[in-house]
Amino acid sequence: MSRKTVVRVSRFVMTLAGCLAFLPSAFADPASSPQSAWKGSALAADPSLTDPLVKRGKEVFEARCQACHGAYTSGQPRGDSLYALPKMAGTVALELKYKGKVPALLEERRDLTPEFIAVFVRRGSGIMPPFRPTEVSGEDLKALSAYLVRRR
Repeated sequence: MSRKTVVRVSRFVMTLAGCLAFLPSAFADPASSPQSAWKGSALAADPSLTDPLVKRGKEVFEARCQACHGAYTSGQPRGDSLYALPKMAGTVALELKYKGKVPALLEERRDLTPEFIAVFVRRGSGIMPPFRPTEVSGEDLKALSAYLVRRR
């Protein structure tokens, strides 16, 4: 093998090794590590959230639940035009299921219990996928429950 070929192969191997060193962190689930994605995230000031567990629960909700169970303004179009608010699959499903008898927005519900939340988070239901402990840790599930069942 010529010296040029050895140098090229060495550079390739070093580049490949460098890329592979970052691979695990690129695909790691942020909730599976102590440095979860929502730690240190900026929260809007909410004077009613004084309990640190409830504050953390709001962070978990925003990171893991809000994409499907996010708020929308009742009576406004949701996803029907370019400028309309997007449809939130979980919220729309609950709206259809309960037909206004129970709030469709999880953050407005008062009938939820920590056990009920745990069952749905871990097992899923219909359109909702289950979340493994590597996706929502037991501590984060406790915090999420504390946020959703808090007194308002």
